[in-house]
Amino acid sequence: MPLRETTRGPRVLDIMDRKVIAIREDEEIRAAAQKLLKGETNHLPVINTTGQLVGIVTTYDISKAVVSPGKASLVRDIMKKKVITTMPEEAVDVAVRKLEQYNISALPVVDGEKRVIGMLTAMNLGKLFGRWLK
Repeated sequence: MPLRETTRGPRVLDIMDRKVIAIREDEEIRAAAQKLLKGETNHLPVINTTGQLVGIVTTYDISKAVVSPGKASLVRDIMKKKVITTMPEEAVDVAVRKLEQYNISALPVVDGEKRVIGMLTAMNLGKLFGRWLK
């Protein structure tokens, strides 16, 4: 797949993973654990009933919930509500700075209506740099 050339270099849409595994906020934590085990990801964007991004849950969040079971039973109980995102037209270097600044390893890619259309992960960046070095 050729990269789109712009004056800024590649954009997020050029390298994002378009196959997104998401979970609804009203699903059980167990369902999130199963999705993480089935998919090859450590991050699940959390969506509401209209498909908009409302949070993110990671394998770490689920591990904490399992180790210290309390009243948390739904994804919304353990998700991080403040989600750092990127947009498809954003330059990859800007997205990389977000990953570094917030010390995170994945960014949900959202459209103008906060619907998740992709994920940008360190693995995507590794593939980009691998192509660049060839």
